[in-house]
Amino acid sequence: MTKHHQARRMPRMRPGIAIGLSCLGFLAPQGFLAPKAWADAPAPPTEATYHTKLHDTLIDLARRYFNRVEDYRVVQQLNHVPIPEHLQPDIDLRIPVALLRGAPATASIISFRGDVRLGEDRHAATQGAVLNEGTRIETGAGSFLSLRAADGSTVTMPSQSVMRLSRMRRILLTGTLDQQFSVERGRLETTVAKQVGPASHYEVRTPIAVSAVRGTVFRVNYGDGPSLTEVLGGTVAVGAPGSTHPQAIPIGEGAAVAPGGGIHTETLLPAPALAESNRLQAGHDLRFSLAPVPGAASYHLQIARDAAFHDIVAETTSATPEARFAALPEGAWFARATAISATGFEGLPATQDFQRQAHAFDADLARLNARSWRVTWNYSGDPAAHFRVQVTPIGKHGRITLDEDDLHGRALRLDDLPPGPYRWRVGAIAPDHKDDLWTPWRDVKIEMGR
Repeated sequence: MTKHHQARRMPRMRPGIAIGLSCLGFLAPQGFLAPKAWADAPAPPTEATYHTKLHDTLIDLARRYFNRVEDYRVVQQLNHVPIPEHLQPDIDLRIPVALLRGAPATASIISFRGDVRLGEDRHAATQGAVLNEGTRIETGAGSFLSLRAADGSTVTMPSQSVMRLSRMRRILLTGTLDQQFSVERGRLETTVAKQVGPASHYEVRTPIAVSAVRGTVFRVNYGDGPSLTEVLGGTVAVGAPGSTHPQAIPIGEGAAVAPGGGIHTETLLPAPALAESNRLQAGHDLRFSLAPVPGAASYHLQIARDAAFHDIVAETTSATPEARFAALPEGAWFARATAISATGFEGLPATQDFQRQAHAFDADLARLNARSWRVTWNYSGDPAAHFRVQVTPIGKHGRITLDEDDLHGRALRLDDLPPGPYRWRVGAIAPDHKDDLWTPWRDVKIEMGR
């Protein structure tokens, strides 16, 4: 029996599906296009390739790897195999992916904040929870979640979003992953790990659009109108469900798929510059300033614990290039800002680290004239706090020369202090006295006036 009677010889390769989306790189044209005019981009994989080994049989492969044993006949006909009980070694068999059996894969929660619900019974999320295929995830107002997929990709959901892990399977024949995330409402951002093996498949769906990738960073936003995809890294193939020719959207571009299947593309707005003054947030509230972006209809700003924005704690949208947040605990934080176009596309992000110092407090003592001194202080903590100034002679333990309490200004004048060395400090006194804050004791020498 000659080899060409069983299957055509192909170059040697490890098991997998011959498809790749990462090489796509052309610029999509502007405007609305009918589906028949979309630029070609590879469709999702439909076939796997298996390189046969000695003693392989088609019947045995079907028992181990197919959903139904009888589907060996489909592969037999596709590859012109005359005897299913015998396979020539060292050839490549074409096998439809739909026939292959998959083992369950899982995702896990990296972090979450606020009210996050899982499953049809909407039970509360827990840190590190394992998520199976079919799991529904819902984030409430002011709530956020990040998960890690089986291939190491990360998915982040901001507030008021609903997503389902529609497909999470490891194909037994190839060992590769088939993953599908369905956005039912709201937004999703994903950083897709480099897909191992040509058979791996990773896509994000909405009811009216599909975005498929091989390794990239992109966002998906779906509400009552079109489905928006914004590409921040790599290239994403975008089209309506069932499309055999999705459009390749490169980095820095966005694609809007309309309910009727038409697609509109546009260049994403540039990242807004964040003011250097944002780096120290010492007020009671947090305030951020951005450089205006031409063409921006609004601005979106998020706060996170980490630079990758897996642990988002707050977000806001503003019509002006400014943002304000309620108080946060002290420590190191990160801010990320984007400009949003009039068509709803969120632009490229700008990220800035900042330091949160909830109670910035300092004071100074300066001489006014021969007989008077002036204590001044700066404080950016609780606006309901009042202040207290203490002055005590050095060497006279337990004796306080001056103790002025219930001060509500930012200065106190000291007149006719006796000459000598003193220590002084200023306190910011909280209404409940639980978070009182004092400056360090400092030394000053009062001399005879002249």
